Amino acid sequence: MPKLDDAIENVLNEARILLLGGQVLLGFSFRICFENKFEQIARPAQLAEIIGLGIMTAALGWLVWPAAFHQIRENGRTTASIHTFTTNVLDWALLPFAVGLALTLYTVSTALELPYSPAIGLAAGAFSVAIWYGWPRAGRQPGAQQKVRSELADQEKNDRDKPDLGNRIKKVLIECRMALPGAQAFLGFQFSIVFAQGFEHLPRPWQVIHFASLLATTIAAVLLITPAAYHRIHEAGEDTENFHKVASRLLLAALVFLGPGMAGDLFVVIAKQTQSPGMAGAIAGLLLLAFYGLWFGVSAWRKK
Repeated sequence: MPKLDDAIENVLNEARILLLGGQVLLGFSFRICFENKFEQIARPAQLAEIIGLGIMTAALGWLVWPAAFHQIRENGRTTASIHTFTTNVLDWALLPFAVGLALTLYTVSTALELPYSPAIGLAAGAFSVAIWYGWPRAGRQPGAQQKVRSELADQEKNDRDKPDLGNRIKKVLIECRMALPGAQAFLGFQFSIVFAQGFEHLPRPWQVIHFASLLATTIAAVLLITPAAYHRIHEAGEDTENFHKVASRLLLAALVFLGPGMAGDLFVVIAKQTQSPGMAGAIAGLLLLAFYGLWFGVSAWRKK
């Protein structure tokens, strides 16, 4: 049975793996919506890609939630509840990525004019679900999850009075690295897409929204990188309560800007493909409210 500190670090690193995997797929999905070839494929394939894009954007925000939850609800402390919470988030996060992967493969297969494109996408999604959910559950011992949770809760009680500053700092740095791939996925797309031919034909207000989203994502990325510089320069690498406080606040401030950066460009892509800015604005606005509601609202509501 791993120590509570190691168990939390493992589950946060597992979240980073999902975020890094989703980063590549999400950046590609945004990019192809502005390519000439995308406009030539069948309309159902275009819509499938847009739907997949929205689902994966929501999944990315969902995966970032444990970082905010940990810092707001637990103040970065090492608790069994943050391990349980993050595990539950990861369990659900795999499903939207499987759907997004299936829809993207369907779109790519259609662009390549392959036969049975829907079947290819469906097979990819089914394989992902089987390998991510079915295989790990096969042969799992009954009650294993409850046993782990009980043992971690016991460890928390035993370690309650021990100093945990070093552990809290490790976790907040991991959580900054969790959120950073989300910013990277959008920032690379946001800079490069300005020079794409499809961007030139967007209405001027939509271009301005894209630029505002780019600025928001840039600020988020800068804030997420700042703890590393602050720790080395201001604290000389020493673990202090001040550094943990600064790093935690920088992480939460970055999420304030990351939300609009993600939602803004989702608006631009949906509006471009549907020519319905009202519907695009409603979807992007609801997504932003969901992000803020989860990251800050629910996290604060459940604060001890």
